[in-house]
Amino acid sequence: MEARPENPGGRAFRRTVRVRLGARWCAEARGPLAILARRPEAPRMSRKITATITVEGDEASLASYRRRVNELLDVEREGPYRELHDAQRLEYRISGDGVPYPAFVTASSEFPELTVAVRWQHPAGAASGRATIRAGRLAEEATETDAASAAGCELRADQDGTLVIGVVCRRRRQREWIGYAVTATQHAFFRVERSDGGEVLEASDGAAGEWAERWRIAADRVDYSELEPREPIDERVAGELDRLANDFADEWLWFADGAAAETAIERQRYGAYGLKVNAANVRTLKLKTAMRETATGGFALDMTDPEASAIAALVARHWLQTARH
Repeated sequence: MEARPENPGGRAFRRTVRVRLGARWCAEARGPLAILARRPEAPRMSRKITATITVEGDEASLASYRRRVNELLDVEREGPYRELHDAQRLEYRISGDGVPYPAFVTASSEFPELTVAVRWQHPAGAASGRATIRAGRLAEEATETDAASAAGCELRADQDGTLVIGVVCRRRRQREWIGYAVTATQHAFFRVERSDGGEVLEASDGAAGEWAERWRIAADRVDYSELEPREPIDERVAGELDRLANDFADEWLWFADGAAAETAIERQRYGAYGLKVNAANVRTLKLKTAMRETATGGFALDMTDPEASAIAALVARHWLQTARH
């Protein structure tokens, strides 16, 4: 387990070891997170992803691109990779803890005439996806997931990269949604139950296995309460929330209290772009390629499912703006 980081405010960071922290958007924060020991009953899930990356173009450019990518892979990746090339096409096979975009995106910006295609999948077949990279930009991306576990995410970041809010959620039952919300300094699991009379939003305190607060929302009326005693999250729901949060964190986030070897490249990139390092941060390549720039100079990623987007807005409107301490 990682050491407990010091916090200038005298309070610790709350997170699980796995999570590593553990429409209208508001940037108001409610205070720092604290480290929370991982729930012993929650099994560690393998995050290994198998990816096949192909690059097509003229022979001379492919040779130069290969040299550049291999330099970057040797620096950035701990695991081995296989090369299956011919004169007209490069092909890489990589197995690792995440989709290996950075090295290929960086090299693509130096060879804009080449097209880079990425296909990846989890060994268990729970999810797969594809992406196309051109001129250093993520031109196309799609994820295919089991219908029972399909999730969407929405993010907002300030001009300096500070994560205003990130929400990942999925429908669990007909009128029940579960998800995970995170800002630069705080996070929580949440559940929304919808009915003809309105909605009930429940949220944890950090990554704790208990519901800590509740909002009953009916039209313009909102009744908020801190739960005392707190209510344990059902074990099955807790496991689903844990997987949802960690899948999102593994793909989109990096954390300032991570090991130096794990964060060195992201810190270097943040410094090069003049971005601010916070407790929780959006991965640089996601910030620069997958998120669009807003009119105010920030960054945004929107959900395509309007109902999921409404859930994200509900969480931002109530959870993010509720003063706690």
